[in-house]
Amino acid sequence: MKNILAFMIVIISLVETSCHEVEIGYLVTEYASYSLDSLVVYKDLDTTEPVEQANPEYQQYLNWGYTPEQIMMYFPGVYPTVWIGGKDYFRVYNNQPWTGTSIEGVQGTQPIFARIKSIKSSDGDINKLQDCIQVYGNGVIEIPVINNVPKGRYLVSLTFWNEGWSKDVDDCFTIIVK
Repeated sequence: MKNILAFMIVIISLVETSCHEVEIGYLVTEYASYSLDSLVVYKDLDTTEPVEQANPEYQQYLNWGYTPEQIMMYFPGVYPTVWIGGKDYFRVYNNQPWTGTSIEGVQGTQPIFARIKSIKSSDGDINKLQDCIQVYGNGVIEIPVINNVPKGRYLVSLTFWNEGWSKDVDDCFTIIVK
């Protein structure tokens, strides 16, 4: 009789614990932050087309008595000529966007998605930034190289979510448009 009673208690406890709804996945953002928490976007781009010029470093090695073969062997990456042009020429030519780093400290069941929760600014146009900004699941923020965002300082808050969870990370990234 004691064995039957003990068996029934075990069965009842197993049934009770299995009746609870199991949460799907997890999402932790308490320690979320960016190691580089700001991005500078320049409006006045220097797109001067590059021109090929003699490399002064290469010429200096020749003057010191190195042969071209020795320069190639001892100083890799030093060539007879270099391309000199505007600092933003290749960014515009390749349509390379302004990007931030990925966020650290967001953990959870994959896939994790991200979206802009809010943008604050005292001297910029939030709507124009919202029209062109993009954020990826790893928190990388991207702004097109050519945009119509006015100069100013913008503070971005993000929302991360996955299946069953959603958490906010407030005022975590600054965009400075100069």
